[in-house]
Amino acid sequence: MLVRHRGCAPKVDATAYVAPTAVLVGDVTVGRESRIMYGAVLDAEGASIGVGVCCIVCENAVVRATALGGAGHPVRIEEHAFISPHATLLGCTVEARAYIAAGATVLHGAQVGTGAVV
Repeated sequence: MLVRHRGCAPKVDATAYVAPTAVLVGDVTVGRESRIMYGAVLDAEGASIGVGVCCIVCENAVVRATALGGAGHPVRIEEHAFISPHATLLGCTVEARAYIAAGATVLHGAQVGTGAVV
């Protein structure tokens, strides 16, 4: 489901797949050949969310762009990153080819480096 919020609608590349039970809210961009799987929620409440090329956001993951103390904390997921089921990303950056394990939480302002495993 694509939901317009605060004047912004999600943008999904034509080659990307968004499962019918996934929810994208507001200023969310999904890059080419990426997959947003069943039950995933990408909520651009306080800032933007960018999902790069060939990324996978697995089942029931929660990705939320936030604003703390008036400062926006966008979420950036760079190319070939893998976000496992039930992971939570809040206002952070996940660099290229990083792997976020099932159930992991990455908090505001964190930067997960290229190729890292969390």
